[in-house]
Amino acid sequence: MSHYSEVQVEFRDGAALVAALNRLGFGPDKIEVHQEAKALYGYQGDKREQQGHIIIRRQYVGTAANDIGFQWYSDGMYRAHISDFDQSPTGNNYGKEWQGRLKQAYGVERAKAEAKKKGYRVTEQKQDDGRIRLVCRR
Repeated sequence: MSHYSEVQVEFRDGAALVAALNRLGFGPDKIEVHQEAKALYGYQGDKREQQGHIIIRRQYVGTAANDIGFQWYSDGMYRAHISDFDQSPTGNNYGKEWQGRLKQAYGVERAKAEAKKKGYRVTEQKQDDGRIRLVCRR
């Protein structure tokens, strides 16, 4: 049985987190969003003690995968619950590199949402080095 690690992330906006997960290939049909936290399940279908408000179920994570969950805490942040196996390169590779891409996608989604709130039209330009440039126009 894989052990879950809690990953501290600076995600505060659930809608931006879901949009970021969409950007990384998890479409709306692969993400569950709950008002009340729900249990996560391991690769054998065993119920784990960890819970999530935003959940990607194991069948969408990869081979022999566990659920990935993002749980909202009273300090105003989401914490990711990702099993050690799913974080490892020999597992499903949702480790530091993937988490970095998720943070970047989240930042883009938050910036776009804030710019749109202020009346800007936003376009994206992907740079050769992987960075994303946002152009805001009124």
